[in-house]
Amino acid sequence: MKKITLALIIIFICNSTFVAKASVEEPIKKLLMDYINKINDLERGAKKNDVLYLFDEKYSGNTVYVNLSGALVRKNYDKKNISSQLDDIINDDNYSFRLTLDKIVFQNQKENAGIISAVVSFESFINKKLAEKGTMLMDMVGIQINERWRIVQNNMVRVSEAKDIGECVCYMYGNGDTKFVTEVYFPAGLEYDQKLESFQITRKDGVRLIKSHSEEFSWKGNGGIYYKGKSIGKTKDSKLAIQAAVKDLYKDSCINVVFN
Repeated sequence: MKKITLALIIIFICNSTFVAKASVEEPIKKLLMDYINKINDLERGAKKNDVLYLFDEKYSGNTVYVNLSGALVRKNYDKKNISSQLDDIINDDNYSFRLTLDKIVFQNQKENAGIISAVVSFESFINKKLAEKGTMLMDMVGIQINERWRIVQNNMVRVSEAKDIGECVCYMYGNGDTKFVTEVYFPAGLEYDQKLESFQITRKDGVRLIKSHSEEFSWKGNGGIYYKGKSIGKTKDSKLAIQAAVKDLYKDSCINVVFN
């Protein structure tokens, strides 16, 4: 029995030593995991500097973003840009962001430098509703300076795969100041959906109304626009009044509506 116990102790010590040695020999992997974990911890009260600490002062990075429609957006970043992005995440109580490591596809570790390529999934939420999810292909370069490992470069391709809330586009067509048709493009899961809506400004029992085929808004003489008794805007311009109605109708899908 003593021999078995001793053998188990030796195995445990050897395994612990192996794990510790592996973590020491793979600082680039640890750097990647620290980045993912600290980004996720922002939602739980982590500080911005906890993330910035991982980046070298000479950091440079770029992101190619492929949205649902297939359009490409390219952006370059330095450490100041990363700091501004973190401020946006922290200061918006209604927004949260989560990263998950899917797999590591390449890793090369040198004494003072390392390269790692990984597939990372992401999800963002607005008011606890899924805003976007997708996949990032990440190539991270880390270097050791004064016994500390820092991210010196990070190149990403970010592909959006689903979106339930986000930027929307509305095309407006008017016939005078009382009749309008809108064409709204809004995120709907795996693609953007499109909807046509007609609006008419009319009067009923002396009250000015904005009517669509299914909804009705009251438009007061002072410019106040109301839907079910709730104020949604104020304007004396008929085109802007229709825009206020559109924003309210699509508020569950659109964080912003761009009118063309």
